[in-house]
Amino acid sequence: MLITLMSASSCGSGQDQVAETRVIEQQQSEGKQMAFLQTQPAPDLKGFSLERENLIKRTNLWNDRNKVSYIYLVNYGKVMAFYPLKGKVSSVNSLLTNPERVEYKNGNYSGEFAAAVTSSPAEDGSYGTNGDAIFFFTTDGTYVEWCGDYMLCDKQLKLSTPPAIVYTKDAGTIK
Repeated sequence: MLITLMSASSCGSGQDQVAETRVIEQQQSEGKQMAFLQTQPAPDLKGFSLERENLIKRTNLWNDRNKVSYIYLVNYGKVMAFYPLKGKVSSVNSLLTNPERVEYKNGNYSGEFAAAVTSSPAEDGSYGTNGDAIFFFTTDGTYVEWCGDYMLCDKQLKLSTPPAIVYTKDAGTIK
């Protein structure tokens, strides 16, 4: 019985030591951050942030449904295709609904402790991701999805080599 009691107490102390180690490390990290705040405080930006201004400009630029821009789709180090597009480029993983839900104990939302976070179905009733791609609509309304590198510009660029794939709008064909 004494051996059982000693082994049970040693298991608990190991978990306590792990928890205490975590607390000590967190306190050390916090102490270092406090020292950095004293010796190397963040600069006072005087109420203006160029980073925020750039983010605001970018948001306003691309949040225009009538904005015409140009996308160069790149693969194997070459421009594979070039399209004028209307609106913005979006990720196939952008969602209109939350991909997770919190399942509460006893199935109610009365503020009880959450038991687990689980996947929710997407808008179309399916689960999972949509791969790793972007999509956009050309100026004539054609849907294009691309899984690869790209460059997006709000002005057309002069290319030194022609795109490898050419979409002919009038014929509706790809060469």
